[in-house]
Amino acid sequence: MKKTIILLSAVISITASAQWNLTGNAGTTPGTNFLGTTDNQPLVFKINNDEKVKLSANGRLVFFNSNAQTWANNLYIGGGNEVPSNNAGGTNYANVSVGLGSMSSNTTGYANTALGFNTLTNSTTGNVNTAIGINSMQYAVTANGNVAVGANSLGGNVSGEFNTAVGYQTLRGWGGTSSVPLIGNTAVGTTALLRLTNGNNNTVLGYNGFLNTLTASNNISVGYNNATNANNATGNIYIGNNILPYASQPVNELNIGNWIVGNNGTIGIGAFTNQLPADGIAADGEKYKLFVKDGIKTEKVKVDIAANNGWADYVFEKDYKLMPLENVAKFINANGHLPEVPTTEEAIKNGIELKEMNILLLKKIEELTLYTIQQQQRIEALEKKVK
Repeated sequence: MKKTIILLSAVISITASAQWNLTGNAGTTPGTNFLGTTDNQPLVFKINNDEKVKLSANGRLVFFNSNAQTWANNLYIGGGNEVPSNNAGGTNYANVSVGLGSMSSNTTGYANTALGFNTLTNSTTGNVNTAIGINSMQYAVTANGNVAVGANSLGGNVSGEFNTAVGYQTLRGWGGTSSVPLIGNTAVGTTALLRLTNGNNNTVLGYNGFLNTLTASNNISVGYNNATNANNATGNIYIGNNILPYASQPVNELNIGNWIVGNNGTIGIGAFTNQLPADGIAADGEKYKLFVKDGIKTEKVKVDIAANNGWADYVFEKDYKLMPLENVAKFINANGHLPEVPTTEEAIKNGIELKEMNILLLKKIEELTLYTIQQQQRIEALEKKVK
């Protein structure tokens, strides 16, 4: 009997030493000692006798009961907030949080995806956001429908909606006014719209685009280092690289590669040192929509004539008063140019309006034709007298 008791004690001791202890184990050998199964069955982890995690036989990690719907649950790995999901689909469902500190304040937000350290850290009720990268959307609280990819992207956006930020520190906006939401902005490229704290519907593609801009709306920029220090910018279009606005607070400017520029719909082709007039009124007091430097070469130019009396055929009307030739001669001797024709100084100062000059030249040709007809009539009359 005594031998039997000793033998049973030895078996129990060997069996106990082969199991994992809740207080830890010593002397384990990797590859020999392990947690798992020795047959082709999944490894299941349960809480309160309810399956929570399963490692399948083919290596797939399955959370929650694989036979149940999981759309109303949240997946938290290293982040998230222990607020129970509402399986009825009302609040706090379909969130994915992977990374330390990510979504750690969430209460009723749903359908958010946070990947990275401190992503969506302060979001409590925000919905349908995607934040990928360290500190991405870190200070968002009630923001909805945003996409941020890159470290610190949309980091300061508190309550904005429908913004897209792709790149390191794009639309970061730290230190801004939390009461002013950013809406509908798109920034792609490192530090694009870095400091924007107040603005909507901007599209900036390129490194450092609108870098130091605090307030801006409805701007488009494609290229790097464009309008880096512009502020209170509205309705501008910049395409190219290293473009500097004419104004520190530009409005309705256009610049394509520094060779096509515009201001409020007035367009210029060429290098203009000064900004074009917003109303199109040039130094001569006339209004134009297109300014061109260095000339135009083309195979055809057509000029519209706005009114019937804009052409010069009125010279041939019977009541037209043709200036006597002797008066024309006196005018030329006194002024050095034809009547009504601009002087050299005036032409250099004010330029020539193509339509008006062509009409004026036609008028002078028609007057010259009348002088020639008059002279021919006088010649024929004299010939008759001689005969």
